[in-house]
Amino acid sequence: MTLSTISPTTRRIVLSGFFFLTGICFASWASRIPDIKMQLGLSDGAFGGLLFFLPIGSFLGIPISGTLTARYGSKKIVSIAAIVYPLALVALGFANTTILLAITLFFFGMAGNMFNVSVNTQAAALSKLFDKSITSRFHGFWSLAGFSGGVLGGFFVAHAISPLQQFVLVALVGWTFLFFTHKYLMPGEPNKNHVAKLWTKPSPLMWQFGLIAFSNMICEGMMFDWSGVYYKDVIHASDTWRTTGYICFMACMTTGRMFSDKLINYWGPRKQLMLSGLVVTLGLVIAVSYPHLLVSTIGFMFVGFGVSSVIPTIYGTVGRNAAPGRASIDLASVSSLGFFGFLIGPPIIGFLSQAIGLRWAFLSVALLGIVTFLQAHRLKKYL
Repeated sequence: MTLSTISPTTRRIVLSGFFFLTGICFASWASRIPDIKMQLGLSDGAFGGLLFFLPIGSFLGIPISGTLTARYGSKKIVSIAAIVYPLALVALGFANTTILLAITLFFFGMAGNMFNVSVNTQAAALSKLFDKSITSRFHGFWSLAGFSGGVLGGFFVAHAISPLQQFVLVALVGWTFLFFTHKYLMPGEPNKNHVAKLWTKPSPLMWQFGLIAFSNMICEGMMFDWSGVYYKDVIHASDTWRTTGYICFMACMTTGRMFSDKLINYWGPRKQLMLSGLVVTLGLVIAVSYPHLLVSTIGFMFVGFGVSSVIPTIYGTVGRNAAPGRASIDLASVSSLGFFGFLIGPPIIGFLSQAIGLRWAFLSVALLGIVTFLQAHRLKKYL
């Protein structure tokens, strides 16, 4: 098949599936974190230290992902990452010691970064075939996967199915999807003359966008990894209700992303980002002020709506403001900064929880919503 014989709509549907795959892999891990933490008998601080290996792997994978994607094309790298990332997920299920978990988390983070950079590069290329913004919907499918992973995790916990069994099932489904759909990805335009660099320094403007992505993704990472622990240790919810906050958060984030393109077109990306930052702060304040099952769930829902449009808006803005020939490079840089925040947030929460308690650790992240508000106000010229 050639580019002309495959419709853009077909490519869009398939790429949505790959965004879903990236999300379901991470959500599967996140939904079983309390179980793995309990199996290893670790404190919040010790487990937070182990989680640090995930962002380390992601950060060290940034130059590798960018170089491979630029040199060999995003299609080939997406296909490779769709094999390696689920494989790393399965390896996490075998990690029965702290050392083994640290090693597998490192490679899970590296593989996740490769998948993240390559699918977003695919999205940037595919968006050129449409006359409207489509980025938010892709991220909506990532969020839908997170919601689905939470539901599946709760189901598997309730039926005493081990994390390893869950991870193997997810990997098998992912590899089957790859086998039948990889041919529908965008060609990727490999650059054989690309000169490999360990780090391509983002422009000052991209650093500003990256700060918003970084702040927002810390919050998302916290909700993925620690919401279940918050419900268990702070709210003292039963196993049946332990994933409630996570599921409601993901449901609201998914819903918000499915409709955020219309909101952005209505009042512009700047107002959308400013409002998002305030809603995140409000949601976390509500959740922490009165740690009750219903109240905290409402707060988590606000957080889900608040974070929903930030990353799609930033990625779309990066593409519009990138210098000629630097769109893919800038997108990789900003998305990597955001993803690094997504991964470094959970271990930081672990350390804060050990020092001041998990409840106050959650409240400290509310300040990052104010960062998003102030940065969006500051970047008026570019939004």
